[in-house]
Amino acid sequence: MEKRRYIFNNSLYDNQKSNTEQVFDVAVIGGGMAGLFAALELDERYKVAVFVKGRLEDGSSFLAQGGMCCVLGADDSFEEHIADTLCAGASHCNEQAVRVMVKGGPESVRKLIDYGVHFDMDDDGKLKLTREGGHGKRRILHCGGDATGREITKALGNSVMARKNITVFWNHACVDILTDERGVCGAVINDGVSDFVVRCANIVVATGGAGQLYRYSTTPEGNTGEGIAACKRAGCELADMEFVQFHPTAFAIHAEGERVFLISEAVRGEGAILKNKNGESFMSFPGQHPQKDLAPRDIVTRAILAEMRRIGDDRVYLDTSVMTKEFFEKSFPTITAKCHENGIFPPNDLIPVHPTQHYLMGGVVTDLDAKTKVEGLFVCGEAACTGVHGANRLASNSTLECVVFAKRAAEYINRNPRKIPDKAELGEKTAYSITVEKSEIFADMQKIKAVMTEKVGAERKIENLLAAKNELSELYEKYCDVNFENRAGYALFSGINTALDIVNAALSRRESLGSHHITE
Repeated sequence: MEKRRYIFNNSLYDNQKSNTEQVFDVAVIGGGMAGLFAALELDERYKVAVFVKGRLEDGSSFLAQGGMCCVLGADDSFEEHIADTLCAGASHCNEQAVRVMVKGGPESVRKLIDYGVHFDMDDDGKLKLTREGGHGKRRILHCGGDATGREITKALGNSVMARKNITVFWNHACVDILTDERGVCGAVINDGVSDFVVRCANIVVATGGAGQLYRYSTTPEGNTGEGIAACKRAGCELADMEFVQFHPTAFAIHAEGERVFLISEAVRGEGAILKNKNGESFMSFPGQHPQKDLAPRDIVTRAILAEMRRIGDDRVYLDTSVMTKEFFEKSFPTITAKCHENGIFPPNDLIPVHPTQHYLMGGVVTDLDAKTKVEGLFVCGEAACTGVHGANRLASNSTLECVVFAKRAAEYINRNPRKIPDKAELGEKTAYSITVEKSEIFADMQKIKAVMTEKVGAERKIENLLAAKNELSELYEKYCDVNFENRAGYALFSGINTALDIVNAALSRRESLGSHHITE
C-alpha cells in the first residue's frame, strides 16, 4: 500500500535553491526527555539542532506524573526489576534490552542530577522510593510528588539552552527524513508556515507515540505518530505496533476532545483501592490477579472494563482513604488540584476513573544503541521499539528507557562521527496536485479517532479490526496524491499510516497477548 516516499509540499523543489539550508552535525527531533537528554550527551564539538514541535510543556514527557524506575534500595536488585519488567511485558520483551535499560538506571539518574534534576528525598535525606503497579519493590523516583515529567523536562531544557553548541527551534516539526545511498543526509522541517531543508549527518528521532489517533487519550495534542511514519518512509522497520497501552485510571471527568487527565499509578502504589459504585473492592474478588490493585496495567484495565459492564456504569472509583489529607496533597499536588477543580476532595471523596489510551509499546525497530537500519538514523523514547516493554509496559519504565537509550545513541554518535553530506537529496520532483481544505482534513482526523476508539481499543474483535482496515485504507487512497499545504495535512497522512500499521499488526496477531486482547 505504501506509495509515497515523501510528503513535503511540492514547492520545496522550486524553492530549495533560494532557501538557505540549515547545516548541523546532528538534528534531534523532539523536545521531551529522550530528545533533550540525547542532545546533552552529544559531544560539544558537534553542532546540534533540537526541533521542538511546540513548546517544552506541550509534550508527553512534561505531562508524566509517574516517576522513573531505578534500582537503588538495599532490598532491591537488578534481577528483580528485570523479572518484573519481563512479567509485565507478558514475556514478549527483548531480555537483553531490558538488562541494558535496568543496569543503565543508576548512571542515568546520576546524570539527571548533574543536569539539575531534584528528585524527592525522604526524611533521612535519601532519594525517596515509591511503588507502582507490577513492581515487587519500591524503586520509583519522583520529582515534586506527581510532577516528575515536568521537573525533569524543565531541568533538561534549561541545560540544553545553556549549551553553546545546541540551537533550539521552537514550533518546528519534522515532515520528512531525507536519505541517500549512504544513509541520512537531512530532513525537511516545517516552521509553522513553510518547509525548509536541514542538511545533517545524523538524526535522533524522539517524537513520542500516537495517542491522539484515539478520541480519548492522556497524551497531548499532536501525538499522532508523525515521527514513526517519517522513519518508516525513510526505510525503517516497525514492530509491536499492535501493543497499545490503556492506562486503567484516567480521570473520568473530561470534556469531549479534551486530553484526559491521568491519575497516576503511584496513587495505588501508596495504598489506594479500586471500587465500584457499590463500594466493592473488585480487584479482590476471587479469580483476580494476586497483585490485586497493583497488577500490570493491561490486567487492571480489562478488570475495570469487565466490572463496568457487570455493574452498568461508565467508571469505577479510587478510594484513597488509607492516606491522610496532608500526605495525599503533598504526594500528589497536581492530582489534588485537578480533583479540587472538579469538586472532589480526596481522601474523603472517591476519585472517578476509567481506562484511557496512554502509550504505544511498539514503534521503530532499534538496536541497543538506538540505531535503526538506516545509517545515521536513531530513535529514542516512545517512538522506538527497543523491545523493553514487550506486550505491556511496566509503570515508570518509559522515562528510564528514554534516558538510557538516548544516552547510548549519543555515545554511539560520539564514537562514530559521520561527515555532513554535501547535498540533502530530495529525490525526483513529485506531481501531486490535489489540494484539500483544512476543514476536510480536520473532519477526517476525527474519523481516524472514531475508528481507532471504536474498533481498535483495549478489547478487540477480528471483524472490527477488518472493518477498521477498510475504512483507514479508503482514507489512505483519498490522500495518497494530495499536495499537502500545512501541518494538519502532514499530521493526518502520517496518522492514517500509523493507524493502519497498528491495525495490520493487530490482525497479524490472532491470539491475545498483553495489551493486545482479542475477544469473541
